[in-house]
Amino acid sequence: MGIREIIKKRFNSSGFTMIEMIAAMVLVSILVPGISVIVRGSLMNVAFTNMAVLANMEANYAQRKFIKDINGVSSFSNGNLSANNLRFTSSFNGSVYEYAIDNGTRTIKCSKDAGASGLLIQRVVKDTTISAVNYISKFTYKDKNNSDLGGSPNAADVHGVELTFYLLRGESFYKYTTYATIDNNQLDL
Repeated sequence: MGIREIIKKRFNSSGFTMIEMIAAMVLVSILVPGISVIVRGSLMNVAFTNMAVLANMEANYAQRKFIKDINGVSSFSNGNLSANNLRFTSSFNGSVYEYAIDNGTRTIKCSKDAGASGLLIQRVVKDTTISAVNYISKFTYKDKNNSDLGGSPNAADVHGVELTFYLLRGESFYKYTTYATIDNNQLDL
């Protein structure tokens, strides 16, 4: 096959016509926005799921730490029990633990034996109302019948504590509740 035959084939080969090119461009211009909406929606779902998973992991840590500290409580401290504060003494090691929900820094802090306060969890919603829905993070004190004792109960009447907190992640609120009660029959290990 000579050069003349190759050139002749090259010039005689038919490519895309202008109409075919315009039709392809119209088809692509119709499909691309639809596909981009689907991809964007999928990416948003992944992002929201990741936020929820991270919020659950943080809350799980906070709840486990709270339960670990409050298990084996020997007594609650009068004057330090409110919707924002909890103070108790552990029967395991005699340590005094204090938990505080701080609205200024939007955190729940904890300390042991009056040491420096450490952060238990951040970005906690203390008290917010949105669309007539109240989001209030608080300690609730319960008596032996599991009835609410109100804002500042007498420490001798407290038999259980419920910690409710809301986390704000992105534009979503996540609610978590943990309940612990005094167990006088705990086994000493």
